[in-house]
Amino acid sequence: MSDPRSQAEILAAISEAREDLTASLADLRSTVDQLNARPLLTDEEKQALEEQAESGELGEDMKTLVEKIRGGEDTWEQVFSGQSSNGALLQGHLTRMVEEHQDDIALAFEELVEEEEAKGNFLLDDVPTAD
Repeated sequence: MSDPRSQAEILAAISEAREDLTASLADLRSTVDQLNARPLLTDEEKQALEEQAESGELGEDMKTLVEKIRGGEDTWEQVFSGQSSNGALLQGHLTRMVEEHQDDIALAFEELVEEEEAKGNFLLDDVPTAD
């Protein structure tokens, strides 16, 4: 037969885990709500992006995309969320940006992983490898 005290301890542990999970989910919901409430780009960021694109500095596709956005045919929010039929015009610019900054991206990712591991969150332990 089971010891009633150990059952009580188990139930207490389950209850505590459930409370922790509920608190974590509430924190996650709050974070998601905060992210959703923020604009994708500030007015200043939109203006700077549009000026760079309009000048041709970011390529012809981005120049065309800005013309569509400034013409009221589209919005940055729709383009970046994938809801725009003009989203493909952004792809070349994004590809160039990733290629240009891949070393910085890799370093930032490594730093993020290290910060999380220092907190005890081992993000990559369960990631399957290509081996």
